[in-house]
Amino acid sequence: MGFDRVIERRGTRSVKWDGMRMFLGRDDLLPLWVADMDFEAPAAVRTALVEAAERGIYGYSMRGDEFNRAIAGWFASRHGWTLAAEWICPTPGVVPAVNAAIRAFSRPGGGVVVQTPAYYPFFGAVTGNGRTLLRSPLQDTGRGYVMDLDDLDRKLAAADLLILCHPHNPVGRVWNRDELAAVAELARCHEVMIVSDDIHCDIVLEGCYQPLALIEPDLASRVVTCLSPSKTFGLAGLNTAFAVVSDPGARRRLTRELARGGFHWGTIFGDAALIAAYEHGGPWLEELLGVLRSNLGLVIDALGDLPGVRVLPLEGTYLAWIDLRGTGLDEAELGRLLLEEAKVGLEKGSDFGPEGAGYQRLNFATPRALLSPGLERMRAVLAGAGAREGAPGGAVP
Repeated sequence: MGFDRVIERRGTRSVKWDGMRMFLGRDDLLPLWVADMDFEAPAAVRTALVEAAERGIYGYSMRGDEFNRAIAGWFASRHGWTLAAEWICPTPGVVPAVNAAIRAFSRPGGGVVVQTPAYYPFFGAVTGNGRTLLRSPLQDTGRGYVMDLDDLDRKLAAADLLILCHPHNPVGRVWNRDELAAVAELARCHEVMIVSDDIHCDIVLEGCYQPLALIEPDLASRVVTCLSPSKTFGLAGLNTAFAVVSDPGARRRLTRELARGGFHWGTIFGDAALIAAYEHGGPWLEELLGVLRSNLGLVIDALGDLPGVRVLPLEGTYLAWIDLRGTGLDEAELGRLLLEEAKVGLEKGSDFGPEGAGYQRLNFATPRALLSPGLERMRAVLAGAGAREGAPGGAVP
């Protein structure tokens, strides 16, 4: 289905390819950064977009029953989650939905908990809306990350809202039922709202995604689940997403805040792509998941045996989280090696909060013809960098 095909993206206003100089400081890199796949979207999506373009008129677009049916059908068949049409609140993206939810469900100056390291737009969403950022660090156990429930308990006692990331970006955890139940119990105890960013929910390489709102239905008045086909099918540039809110009162508060932001209408192309992807994209996704598992194997094979390097276990997303602290190099020197010598563009861990210092995030959702040489260049410079004596290394099983 085209997963081996290398498509020229330079000169297309691609953030990943044309934005390297702006964000990474140079444009001669092989980009393995921002969470944007280098694969063609499903054929059904491309057909739907061409048909929409050929109509030749691009006026205001309404989201009708077909939009809701496509979403409900996908989540029922894929995740066993039955959604009522009225629960679906369209948004232009998950980040705008998170921002609206922060305004809707927390007080000015109120505390918002983020489990760090975390997807960096969460930080700006909290502080930019005049709320207080409360960090609850996840714990790297050496075999993967876990929640620090005692710290989370303390932080939620001073908070109005928790931003949950499930699957978690960047650490790659797909939270299990027991972990989600523990979070739900803390939310009840402290009477906080949970905004769950589940944008990577279809990209599960190990384990099983279970939405919090499904396994804890009595928490309906306290859960907003933010979703989109954008990561699943490579549709981020089409600005279409939605939130699922089953409680009528909470839904009114969110939709009122979305309306205040001027989010009223759909998009012809984004909505057409969503419908086509959710109705016809299942086989494409199954093939994608196989490709991603294989590509993750390439990452582990290339880097996992290097002294001082750990490739963290990855359950979900297509973003490898790599611990380079054992090399003994600080983040500036690591950045110099990767950017100037390997000429590979990754994202430094401190972008995701101070807890990520010494890590790098690598996007492996790209054809092997691009990924393999990038990994070879990384291996060459990291192998020559030396390792701190006694530092842990290797892929984590």
